[in-house]
Amino acid sequence: MQQRDYILNEARKLALILARLMGLKVEGKEEDYLQYFNSTLQDEYSTELESLLNLPDAEFTDALKKANYSSEKLNALGQMLYMFAEPFEANEDTASILKKVMIIFDLLETQHHFESFENLNKRKAIYSFFNTNYERT
Repeated sequence: MQQRDYILNEARKLALILARLMGLKVEGKEEDYLQYFNSTLQDEYSTELESLLNLPDAEFTDALKKANYSSEKLNALGQMLYMFAEPFEANEDTASILKKVMIIFDLLETQHHFESFENLNKRKAIYSFFNTNYERT
């Protein structure tokens, strides 16, 4: 019972974090958004955006596996990074962030057996971004 309560509280906390981030971004409060985004990464994931984004994909995957986040926490990280990448601009920074989001979605599906329609729609948008901006040769 305590574990279920902990998981529910964790899910609620992460949902509130995502809602606040989304609100700040929609309101155009870029400085507040970045400050809250970075403090959340530090508090919840013990990392900074810059170091997270600079990790090569294989090291990023290994770090996520080693951290052993719950599916809720891992999903929240994916949602945060996806939101950070919006609106998708055709550049290497956006591509790097979206690759990391895909890594998170893949881990959610393979390691945690977690799928959602929201993540499937986001995955579709990411595929579209890459197909439009980075055509395969």
